[in-house]
Amino acid sequence: MKIFGSGILLSAMLAFAGAQGANAADYAADIPGAAPVIPQWEVRVGGLFHDTMNRESGVDINAEVLSRWGAFAFTVPFVNTPAMLRPHLGANLNLSGDTSMVYAGYSLTVDVTDRLFIEGSFGGMAHNGNTQVGNPDKLALGCNVMFRESAALGVRVTDRMNVSAIIEHSSNNGYCNANNGLTNVGVRLGYTY
Repeated sequence: MKIFGSGILLSAMLAFAGAQGANAADYAADIPGAAPVIPQWEVRVGGLFHDTMNRESGVDINAEVLSRWGAFAFTVPFVNTPAMLRPHLGANLNLSGDTSMVYAGYSLTVDVTDRLFIEGSFGGMAHNGNTQVGNPDKLALGCNVMFRESAALGVRVTDRMNVSAIIEHSSNNGYCNANNGLTNVGVRLGYTY
């Protein structure tokens, strides 16, 4: 029941954020201080080393889309640097037949310099992995729907292309009996349009 309630709360928050952020691009030019940031669409693809606990193996192919719909652009107080909050939708496909996932949430991108950026994200994921304890070669993830968060450090190679290193973690936060969690690390290439 906790997962169902959390899913309803997350859905309501995303719907509210989408309704409030529909005109974010209209207000981006009014941001004081730093150069205005107008949220853009972005597509990312990459490879992730699967499961840093080494119970499962292989490489994940990652694909992600960040949307300008429901996005917010703002300046970070005290450091006067541009940032944007964008909804994302993505998937990891494990090439060894272990846990694959689809995920969604919001990503916060903060410019450290004109080329260097940091990013954090939070949302939910659904996976096809093992949920039960007892198989030493598989993670015991407990629930098929879990929380997902990530952190990344990236460099803009051109105005449209970027490369980032990412670490992502998924967990059920103790809502189900088993909770090994799943952590992946890797590199992604992004294209903004």
